[in-house]
Amino acid sequence: MSSSSRPPLQSFRSALSQSPVRLDIAAISVGAHCRQETLDLDEELAKIDDLAAGVSDKSLVGVTQFLFEEQGFGGERDNYYDPENSYLDQVIRRKRGIPISLAIITIEVARRCAVPLFGVGMPGHFLVGHREEKGVFVDPFEGKIIDETSARTLFSTLHPTQEFHAEFLNETAPDSIVLRMLNNLRMIHLRDQGVSQLTSVLELLVCFDDCPVDEFHRLAAALDALGRTDEAARHLEHAAERYGGTDADELRSRATRLWARLN
Repeated sequence: MSSSSRPPLQSFRSALSQSPVRLDIAAISVGAHCRQETLDLDEELAKIDDLAAGVSDKSLVGVTQFLFEEQGFGGERDNYYDPENSYLDQVIRRKRGIPISLAIITIEVARRCAVPLFGVGMPGHFLVGHREEKGVFVDPFEGKIIDETSARTLFSTLHPTQEFHAEFLNETAPDSIVLRMLNNLRMIHLRDQGVSQLTSVLELLVCFDDCPVDEFHRLAAALDALGRTDEAARHLEHAAERYGGTDADELRSRATRLWARLN
């Protein structure tokens, strides 16, 4: 089966299994799985390739100017918590997103231009850093290059009662970027009480190797609430094989109770 025709969940797992994690594939797969749509992965990756091909100045300044000035990418201010602001294919189509989704596009376009950027998971506002220019960042929501002082000021504006720590500007690994994106979506769907959408997010979260066992319990509860009790029981049994000790016993016991309701 080609990468294009894989179900999004399978593409997501494949992206997580690579070293380093394929940030572009994982992020594109999130949107497709959450919308329960089939997506042509190669076609979506080609859109990022096309953006990179349009960058004439293969530098931090060149990538930033191309994306945010020439192409018009920018922050979505009117409907910030719309889930589509986290779906990479929709962000590319609409040219509007939130800091983390715009950061992923910036990083991936830059990677194709041999510009070494990385994610910076500053609390409350995701940034992009440059490996060869310490203290230089991109604020993707505003579409501009900032220095460390400006990043600190931004943090203080967002969190006036909290102390800034230098590690807030450290590199965030690709898998942690994806995890933060999913946790953003989790919060949105919890607020909106979107059980079906929340279930899709949980199905992605349990793909992480270091996933806490509680996520499987949350997924099972969500699936059961949707009437997908058999799927809930199977997920619990799978998790029991993954975890040992009392966690496994509890997972198997809960799965048994779910199966009993179906018999």
